[in-house]
Amino acid sequence: MSIAVVIVVICYPLIALAVSAVPIIAGAIKKKRTVKPVEYLPPEGFSPLDVMIEYYGPSAEPRGIFNPLMLYWAERGLITIEEDCKRGLKLTKLKNIEQPENCFNPKSFEIEKRIFDYIFSGSEFYTLTAGSSFIDFYKKAGEDLLKEAKKVSAKKSRKVNIIANVTAFFMFALAVITAGIAVRENYLIVMLFPFVAILMPKLVLSTSADNDGIEKGSAVRFFMFPFFLTAGGVPFTAVMVGIPGGSVSVWLPLAVNIVICVINVFFFAGKADIRTDKQLKNYAKICGFKKFLLLAEVKQLEALAEENPRYYFDILPYCYILGITEKMKTKFDRIVLDGPAWYLGELRETLMF
Repeated sequence: MSIAVVIVVICYPLIALAVSAVPIIAGAIKKKRTVKPVEYLPPEGFSPLDVMIEYYGPSAEPRGIFNPLMLYWAERGLITIEEDCKRGLKLTKLKNIEQPENCFNPKSFEIEKRIFDYIFSGSEFYTLTAGSSFIDFYKKAGEDLLKEAKKVSAKKSRKVNIIANVTAFFMFALAVITAGIAVRENYLIVMLFPFVAILMPKLVLSTSADNDGIEKGSAVRFFMFPFFLTAGGVPFTAVMVGIPGGSVSVWLPLAVNIVICVINVFFFAGKADIRTDKQLKNYAKICGFKKFLLLAEVKQLEALAEENPRYYFDILPYCYILGITEKMKTKFDRIVLDGPAWYLGELRETLMF
């Protein structure tokens, strides 16, 4: 192939990459430009789960939700936390969990309630060392939470993601057709199979039992990945062997094309986070709350703690979610605080941070 054709072949996936990247950049710019008011507290009616959903959106990581929830429940008077040297922290249920009147998201509360009811289903007590049977349930709750987080992006994000994937496929197809015409080898059309093989695991692995897909963790899902990689690799190898010797100018640009397409499909397409004005408003409030905590001087925090002695414990679960506990610890260590009535033990440092 001529240098001009090689450049064209490589440029096709770059066009698809741009189609994926532009919405990501646009969504990020829109979030950055949103006016973020100063907030002393998280948005009214927001649980730690709500803050995680509205702040992180599709990029949320639900794995670390238990500690914030534990502290949140304790501060609401639902449980006490006791230090047990043999079994770790012991949680004692004081009363049932009920949906607050100002609950922001009933669906996130349902997830919270399921976790609470599960750990206290067999007893009024729960110890963190007894969590082996809790792992599967906790993982499922995290998956449900992530589904809610993905809903934060407006419907426009989904359309953009579909367009990005479709564009990636057509750009790759054009690259293969262009290369085939240039070297007058029609069998290069077989090169489309590797891309389909790359795309299929992504589609299969993104499904769940809720939408009639293949349940996560099933043997079928693990079988799909190597199957489609083989289905793509065999045609690719056959084409490479069939190309006349020395035709590096044919397979090299196509190989680069495939690499760019893989990067596009797995790392760019589907990452757009485009939110509505209402969603941006919630995001801005959380950002304003986080920014205040990080920039506030010790005197400001001390004044808030004097006005509300529970201020520190009210915001602590949210500090976990926002990943700023270590920075807040440095500030609050200089403020005299009474220990919480719901914590029975001496290892405050272990519990709080």
